[in-house]
Amino acid sequence: MNKNILIVIGSPRCERSSSDIISNNLESKLRDSNMNCSKIYLEKMINKKTAIIEKVDKSDVIILISPIYENSLPGTVLEFLETINEDKNKLTNKDRKMFVITNSGFPEVEASKSAITTCSLFARDMNFKWLGGIGVTPGTLMENGELGKTYKKLDASLNLIAKDIRDDKEISKEAFELVSKTFISPLIYRFGGRILQNKTIKNIGKDCFFAKPFEI
Repeated sequence: MNKNILIVIGSPRCERSSSDIISNNLESKLRDSNMNCSKIYLEKMINKKTAIIEKVDKSDVIILISPIYENSLPGTVLEFLETINEDKNKLTNKDRKMFVITNSGFPEVEASKSAITTCSLFARDMNFKWLGGIGVTPGTLMENGELGKTYKKLDASLNLIAKDIRDDKEISKEAFELVSKTFISPLIYRFGGRILQNKTIKNIGKDCFFAKPFEI
């Protein structure tokens, strides 16, 4: 029987997000493996709790793809997890699995750890089988809606993840190892950030850039 995969996008930018670019790549691989995929954008659905529960109820595997802000999941993602947990008695009793992909604007791999841990604890409380999670750092270098050359290792990791989900296996160690290091040197990333910062200061002025309007 073909598995029903629910892809949950946690970014408030919806279709314009890095999360959605990653999801499109993974969804294509899952569909090529004859799995049924559906996708929801939490920014658009977070107030439609009944619809969310129905989507989760139909799923065999939940794949959450989300950015992280300040080492934490966005508020809409936390609300999504709370909604499911509060209404878990409405879900039919069957085996479900969960996998998480986070992406961050920063190059440090460690930034994703607390968010992935939060999801693993949620999966445990829901009695979902925890498949693990990967962090994409930095996740801001995708162009034209595609992963591109920078993310070759991520593409390879997603191939393995899709295959293991299809075959009902544990996610292979290689899938995690491929994304265990940042996709760009932190030094280069910071250097590029400094260039952009200086360009912005030049455009809007130093006083405006460093303004603290809420400072008392």
